[in-house]
Amino acid sequence: MIGAAGVQENLQLRREELLARANRARDDAAHRRQAVSPDFSEQAAERQNDDVLRGIETAAREEIAQIDSALDRLQRGEYGICVECGREIEAARLEAVPYADRCLAHAGT
Repeated sequence: MIGAAGVQENLQLRREELLARANRARDDAAHRRQAVSPDFSEQAAERQNDDVLRGIETAAREEIAQIDSALDRLQRGEYGICVECGREIEAARLEAVPYADRCLAHAGT
């Protein structure tokens, strides 16, 4: 497993990527870069796309919150410890989900 500095760097890089994605999705949904089409059927399609974009923004912001929580745990020396049972979170799980706060046994709780 990588050290705390490497974990922090990876989490911060992922956070920056997600923040850029969320901001792009928000801007696109608000039509800040492109005007709404004057054609009614095009507007309907754009509104559906806007719903998808809002979903992308929401998902990105939720992951950012999880990353922020992981960064806080890292700072407190609690990163990699399951919040349910207090045992170490499996290295493979942290590799797959670096902001995980629960071990595999408690992942669904």
